[in-house]
Order: sequence, then structure tokens, then C-alpha cells
Amino acid sequence: MDRLAAWWAARTRGGVRAVLAVDGSLALVLGALAALGAWDAAGDRGMRLGVAGVALVGVAAAGLVVRRVWPLAALGLSLAATLAYLALGYPYSPILQLASVAAYTVGAWCPKRVSLTAVAAAVAVYLPVAWSSGGTPWPAFGVGPLAVVWLVVPWSVGTAVRAYRRVRARAADAERREHVYQERLRIAQEVHDVVGHSLAVINMQAGVALHVLERRPQRAAQALRAVRQTSAQALEELRAALAPLAEPDGRSRAEPDRRPVADLARVPELVEAVNQGRLRVTLVVEGHRRVLPAAVELAGYRIVQESLTNVVRHAEADRATVRLAYGDDALRVTVSDDGRGPATGDGAGRGLVGMRERAAAVGGTFAAGAGADGGFEVRAVLPVTRAGGAPSTGG
Repeated sequence: MDRLAAWWAARTRGGVRAVLAVDGSLALVLGALAALGAWDAAGDRGMRLGVAGVALVGVAAAGLVVRRVWPLAALGLSLAATLAYLALGYPYSPILQLASVAAYTVGAWCPKRVSLTAVAAAVAVYLPVAWSSGGTPWPAFGVGPLAVVWLVVPWSVGTAVRAYRRVRARAADAERREHVYQERLRIAQEVHDVVGHSLAVINMQAGVALHVLERRPQRAAQALRAVRQTSAQALEELRAALAPLAEPDGRSRAEPDRRPVADLARVPELVEAVNQGRLRVTLVVEGHRRVLPAAVELAGYRIVQESLTNVVRHAEADRATVRLAYGDDALRVTVSDDGRGPATGDGAGRGLVGMRERAAAVGGTFAAGAGADGGFEVRAVLPVTRAGGAPSTGG
């Protein structure tokens, strides 16, 4: 019953009324054409179609009204009317096309085993009726080939169409899963950067507050205010990063024109947050400061954020410099310090990997290593034209 319910839902996904309306219109047009063709075929044989012939053509066409809702019923009704038409001695005519459409629908919409059984049964029922009614309109070809032409060939086309739809559906599903996976990776990277930076700054500021609490209470209060500001900003950024998880389609409920929480305009806040205690950080802006494409703004901000996090946690530096150089075609981000230099490892930590991936995502380059005057230096070049389609012109 579950498979039957799923099959029914798939057949009527667009709404039963809409499907019946479309198929009803098709049945009306094909039925009218089949009736005219039957009338001409009967006249050519010196016969009169009569009420029974017209009624049987109408019944065969009526089966197509439910061809996508009940494909097997449509084939059975159209085929029964067609066989009755032939059994009464009427000549072969376009009435065969009505059952052909039903056979195509069975191949296109029914499971392969079900549709194969249905078309085989249809051919088996048709053959004795065709022989008893005087053969085919093309005696040289025989009854069997005719059955293949008007039943098996349409069914084969329908089966091929169904297979193509399944391939397309699988490809779309794989693309959807890949999109979900990439979105999860993006969210994980955002959370890593936000939490890592915030905890490093909070730890540093808390240490400063404890160190000067008794001797310089005002300085301790300043450090605690910085802790509060950093934690509040981290909560805001985490809310924005995790917002897509609240929606089934992975999109946030935020307004579509809302600027991202993290952008280059907030780099001074990053510098101010870590510019406490022993560490002194200098921000240098070169070129004309302007609003860049959102992807570049976010990548540049996160690279600066993660670089400063590494300075606080690992460098044991006294001074650091953040340099943002705005060019016509690219933004160049450099973060250097006078600390103990590169770590003894291979430099493949999650933070460096994340910065490299962010730069690559906007078509840029990334490098990290020993600075020219010692210490450690991070360098990223983020193209403006590739990420945004055209150079930004101000704001």
C-alpha cells in the first residue's frame, strides 16, 4: 500500500484537476481527429461508420482523460474500445493512435515491470482479435509487426522517457546533496573562525583584567567591556552563520538585501579588540576604501580575523600590522607580526587551510610563511572583478 500511495502521489503531483484538464483537452483533440479518420476510412471501404463506430472512438479517446492518473485503466479502456471497433468489422483507422498514446503513457509513468506486463498482455489480447477480424491493413507485413508498431514502439518510447526522467532526478538529487554538503562546510568554517577568534580575544582580555584588577581597576573594567563587546559580536555572527539551518531549503529568513554581518568595514573592530595588553596592532589602509562584492568582503574579513587569532594564540608577538591595499582589480590583505615565526609543523592547520579555501573561493591566491623581517606573515590577493563580475566603483 505504501508503494501504491507513493505511485499515486507521483502521478498527481501537479494536482488531479490540472492533470485531468490537460489530458482531457488532449483526448478531445485526438478523439476528434480519430473520428474524422475513421469516417474517411469507412467511406473508402463503402461502409457507414454509424453510431456504434463513433461511440467506440469516443470511448477509446475518453480513456486518455485519465492516462496519467490511472495509466493502466487508460490503456485497458482505449484498447478494449479499439478491439471492439475492429471486431465489428470497421476498417483500420487512426483509432489505433489512441491506444498508442495510452501505451506510451504506461511506459512513461508505470514501473518497468508493471508496464512491460501491461503491454505484453495488450499485444496478446490484440493478436487473436486482429486475425479474426481479417488481418491488417497491410497484409504483407502480417498482424504481429502491426502490434509492434502501434503498441510496443510507443511503449518503448515511453520507457525511454521514464528512464531519462529518473536519470535527471538522480542528477538533481546528487546536486542538491552536494549543495547541502558545501553549505555545511561553509557553516562549519564560519563557526570555526568566529568561535576561535572570539575565544582567543576573550581569553586574552580576561587575562589582562585579572592581571590589573587590583592595581588598575579602570583598565580591568575596560578589558571586561571588551570581553562583553567581543562576545556580543560573536553571538551576532553565529546567529547569522547558523540562520540557514533554521530553514528547510537552507536559506535564512533575513531580508535578501541585508549586508553580511562580517565585512571589511568591521576590520577596525577586530584590530581594536586584540590591541590590548602587550600586543599592539596597527591597521594600514592603502588605496581608496570602497565597498567590494560581498564574497570578497567576507573573505577578506575572515582572513584578517583568523590571522589575528593566530597572532594572539601562537605568535607571542609584541606588534602586528594589518594592511588592506585596495587596487583597481584586487584587494591585497597582509597580516604580519614580529613573533616567533612559523611553527615547527607543516603549516597545514585548519585555520590556514580555511583561509586558503576562502581566497580560492573568490578566485584569489593565498600564502603564509616567514616574514621579511622575521615573525610570520599572511598574504592574500582577492580579485574584485571575478567575485563581483565588474570592479566596484565606490560607496
